[in-house]
Amino acid sequence: MKYICSNCGAQFPKWSGKCSACGQWGSLEKFEEITEISRVNSGEPASYKPITDINKKTSNKYASNNRLSTSFSELDRVLGGGFVEGEIVLISGEPGVGKSTLLLQVAANLIIQNKDILYVCGEESQSQLYSRLERVGGGKSSSKFRKLSITDNTDVDAVSKLINKKHFDLVIVDSIQSMSSQLSRSFVGSVSQVRISGTILTRTAKQSGTPIIVVGQINKMGDVAGPKILEHIVDCVLNIEGEKFNQYRIVRGMKNRYGSTNEIGVFEMSSKGLIEVLNPSLVFLEDNHKVSGSAIGAVLQGSRVVFVEVQALVSEREEGGFTGPLRRVANGIKRPRLDMLCAVISRRGGCFLGNKDVYVNVVGGLNISDPALDLAICAAIKSASRDKILNKSTIYFGEIGLTGEVRGSWGSESVLKESGRVGYKNAIVGRAKIKGAKGLEIKKISYLKQL
Repeated sequence: MKYICSNCGAQFPKWSGKCSACGQWGSLEKFEEITEISRVNSGEPASYKPITDINKKTSNKYASNNRLSTSFSELDRVLGGGFVEGEIVLISGEPGVGKSTLLLQVAANLIIQNKDILYVCGEESQSQLYSRLERVGGGKSSSKFRKLSITDNTDVDAVSKLINKKHFDLVIVDSIQSMSSQLSRSFVGSVSQVRISGTILTRTAKQSGTPIIVVGQINKMGDVAGPKILEHIVDCVLNIEGEKFNQYRIVRGMKNRYGSTNEIGVFEMSSKGLIEVLNPSLVFLEDNHKVSGSAIGAVLQGSRVVFVEVQALVSEREEGGFTGPLRRVANGIKRPRLDMLCAVISRRGGCFLGNKDVYVNVVGGLNISDPALDLAICAAIKSASRDKILNKSTIYFGEIGLTGEVRGSWGSESVLKESGRVGYKNAIVGRAKIKGAKGLEIKKISYLKQL
């Protein structure tokens, strides 16, 4: 007998009112799980075969041209080309960010391809789901909707038998926290139920070859609710990012066994659902306004080059005025990174910031951890500090070190090639062996003082 925290998954030998691991009150629940032993030492040993005996046709099903396309190029890019046979995908995000809306639109797109879809609705009624499908389905006729089957049965064992009995091209489970199994006596949504339901659905996907998408709720810390093992057993983990008052949504791959985790997909929320944004740089770049404190940077997101505008505001404190700690406000980048860059600019960049408040914002709500944006951040800060307007036809690409050196970053050639293609005239980059781009004048700098 043991007790498990429903918030963080920590295990304890006895019950207490507060979880000592995460500090949550009333989250410990009794764990009574019935396990089935399929093999004993006296039974037959597991079978095996050389990897060279695997059917080549079976291994080719993971190729990008054999995948099930969602008809959303942005989502297919994040998935690695589409859904793989027997793949199980976990998708999470803040409440109201558009998880169910995106999946309904995917189902509507696959209906056009004459695919059979099963939607397990555990959080809303069937009539509510049909009403939303009519809104986001793009005016498709009701006869087409017959390819979409709906069940409100949240017994994961019964759903597993249904998937094995009837072949579906895609199964959507919304959400994993609403599913339950008789193998656990815990309440719905508990750690035990989520773990068992995830395991059963994963085994079902592998045995039937049916791709399954599972919606996962998140806790107040922003992580996927339930045990961490849920993220380990699935093949792909997608997270939808987006502020409540921002119409843009970013789909990011946190884990992908059949593709890259560096790709992002950009969507715009509208009254008719999510609309994919094929050129995200237009979203993250404002109109060319002549004002200081603005610089254009470039980052590499997987195979895609994204241009972003970095804005900075430097406010000098009057002598004898407010004497509190200096303010360093960062939106879109990490605060410690901004602190480091401000220190480097003050000490080795020729621009003292010891008596100034610095505010930095990445336009469009994109969160960037790529150090290649360092040079654009420093350019925007120095521009705001000296009230000098930068040319909007110039991009900045490079990483800043503590000694003030400017280094070239990975993917420089791809960034410069794309910069010349979209019409930028100048590029200021760190010292690196890179090839030029047609129509683009490149200036290499070694130290921040040269900026």
